[in-house]
Amino acid sequence: MNILDIKSKEELLKHKSNFYLKTLKKRNLINTNVIFNIKNLPKSDIFLVDIHRFSGFEGSYYFNGNDPLVNTSLELLKNSNLKLKDSFLFKYYQIFQPKTYGDVYHLNKTNKLHHLEATNYFHPWIHKKPTNQFRCGLFGPKDISNVEHRIIRLKNIINNINKFGYIPSTDDIIEGYILLKKDDYRYLITGGHHRVAVLTAMYMNDNTKFNDILVKYEQKRSKIKIVKDDNVSNWPGVKSGYLNREDALEMFNKYFI
Repeated sequence: MNILDIKSKEELLKHKSNFYLKTLKKRNLINTNVIFNIKNLPKSDIFLVDIHRFSGFEGSYYFNGNDPLVNTSLELLKNSNLKLKDSFLFKYYQIFQPKTYGDVYHLNKTNKLHHLEATNYFHPWIHKKPTNQFRCGLFGPKDISNVEHRIIRLKNIINNINKFGYIPSTDDIIEGYILLKKDDYRYLITGGHHRVAVLTAMYMNDNTKFNDILVKYEQKRSKIKIVKDDNVSNWPGVKSGYLNREDALEMFNKYFI
């Protein structure tokens, strides 16, 4: 994989077949009325999150009017035959091509992370230092096959929800973890960005739908549940001496804009 993120014909065909349909027909809705609450943290690993409290992996906020997946979902809800090069996503990739974390997160130039390559995978509350793992990110430049791949996935989610409703299973559910900042929080998505984008777009069209979204704590990647800003001194990236508190918190706070 490189920054162009070229998708194979096999991968595109897999999603064109809408392979999730086979499992959706047999699913049962998970029932829970446990809503995430800062003052009374849920003990369950599966709970409901206010749709206004989601944040994308690079800090994108789904209601700021500039999220490429949400805007493309809104376009698809109006026109299912949307052409790839007419989509918000395609144009976004052309315009937003950050080189560094400073560009991605709009950090101050004095921040040590300002010059870290945009494709490096690093969160100071998880990692002691930059991992040098390559991460494509939701930004350009991208191959046109990436645009097609994402649009097919968004269309499938729209069609599946319209047909069956939103019925996540315990094995196929939006995953992530909580960022806590005083009396506010964000649910940082690690798996399910396309689903949240579609649900957000549907909510924008009809705010009686999908006010609270079923999620669970991430199990496979970082295996953390809650990150608190007042514990910044103990974050791996700060405790290791790689970052100071101020630089780490500046990045953290970008998830709340």
